Amino acid sequence: MSKKKTIIWIGAGVAGIILLLFLANLYVKNSIEQQLDEKLQASGYNDLSVNIFLNRFSVENLKLDERRFAGSIDKVKVNRLSYTEYLFNNNIEVDEFEIISPSLTFFPKDTSAKKSSAQQQVHVKNLRVKNGSFSKQPSDTAAATMYAHIPTARVEDIKSGMQLSGLKNYQLELDTLYLRMNPEHYIDVGSVSAQNGQIDISDFKIRSLFTREEFVQRIPYEKDYVRLDVEKITLDSLNFEMRNDSLYLRNPKMTVARAQLDIYRNKLVADYPNEKPLYSKMLREAPIFLNFEKVEVKNSEIVYEEQVEGAEKPAIVRFAAVNGEINDLHNLKELDTQLKITANADFMQGTPVSIDWTFPVFNPQDKFQISGNFGTLEGEALDPFLIPSLNARARGTVNSVYFNFYGNDDVLQGDFRMEYDEFKVELVNKEKEKKGFLSAIANLFVDNEQEPDEGGGQDVRVERTKNKSFWNYAWKGLCEGLLDAVGQL
Repeated sequence: MSKKKTIIWIGAGVAGIILLLFLANLYVKNSIEQQLDEKLQASGYNDLSVNIFLNRFSVENLKLDERRFAGSIDKVKVNRLSYTEYLFNNNIEVDEFEIISPSLTFFPKDTSAKKSSAQQQVHVKNLRVKNGSFSKQPSDTAAATMYAHIPTARVEDIKSGMQLSGLKNYQLELDTLYLRMNPEHYIDVGSVSAQNGQIDISDFKIRSLFTREEFVQRIPYEKDYVRLDVEKITLDSLNFEMRNDSLYLRNPKMTVARAQLDIYRNKLVADYPNEKPLYSKMLREAPIFLNFEKVEVKNSEIVYEEQVEGAEKPAIVRFAAVNGEINDLHNLKELDTQLKITANADFMQGTPVSIDWTFPVFNPQDKFQISGNFGTLEGEALDPFLIPSLNARARGTVNSVYFNFYGNDDVLQGDFRMEYDEFKVELVNKEKEKKGFLSAIANLFVDNEQEPDEGGGQDVRVERTKNKSFWNYAWKGLCEGLLDAVGQL
């Protein structure tokens, strides 16, 4: 063969290869465009770049308007697509998938949509998201019930149809998270850092959408107006998966540090009309499965305020320096461990208080046992509660209080013991001045002849008011023991 013919054949071969590459590139580009139109219902995009020789693909300014989500993505980059899987099996397998500056809104799942009988399999070995904004809305005209901004996220080895438990290697950073709790409250989180189960949450807040006054005007019956600030929440190894179509969360240890919980309740609003379940029933019927071996609460504070009729200011109960531990917090039938709570705090103006509380989650009678004790308490410390709520004040010293209650959804009973010294109840008028005559009558019912160390055990039995909380139930037991201990008729 002559040199001239050889050159022609080589040139033809090169041209053929170039033509084949061009046609292949065109085929892949058209196929990607079809995927964008059919799978994602893209309403527009710019600069679709396809390079099968370098095995890189990208699309810019992608606009999405699908049944389940809508929004835009500044850029999508795909590296190293498996041609054999794509061309011969119609599956997508890529080494790297990067999404830059997505801004997406998700809508409720369309249950009427028909599932395809031949699902395309997708396998992404490394997914990265940068500067993403995600929200969820009940409809395209309603306000968002969830919003998150994600500066960076990385997930490895994602496969279509995989369970949550299949996520083994991931990293996530959030600097904004908003969740709507209910019609009156929302959750706001400053930052979240998660890596393979190790989760750190900073600046966790619960806030109301309204002021106290607006809140009271809007609620049809008694509800708690809640304000919560938590400086730090950590979970050392959170695992999540699906179990019987429900989310299952499992974690060995969770720590809540420096929380401030403020609860306000206005008693002038109508009582809650329905039965309130005890905590065992709430856990038993929770929509998710939980198994937290230990939850620690450190250096926190709880303030409860109650507005009653005729009082200018709400009655206040305060627990400072709260430290506690919850063991075996779970709602799994197969586990035979029983939930146990221990806690201690400073009550009102520095009175030490501690409690031990257990309840088996799957007991059909919702049985429980709660015991505790209060240290030395000066009567003046109760003024912020007694004056607004009972138009009364206490004077003298309570040396100690001990109680041990057990019960179920119907009846609480047990033992109460109080030791006190010169303990007196004084009724006051609105100007907080002592009403001598009424105070004298009130103190006829207080046995101040009791020796400080004598103590007196009281048998307590109260019935539960079903439309009120567990804490109202326990409070009724304490009040019953207190009245019996001081000789109240």
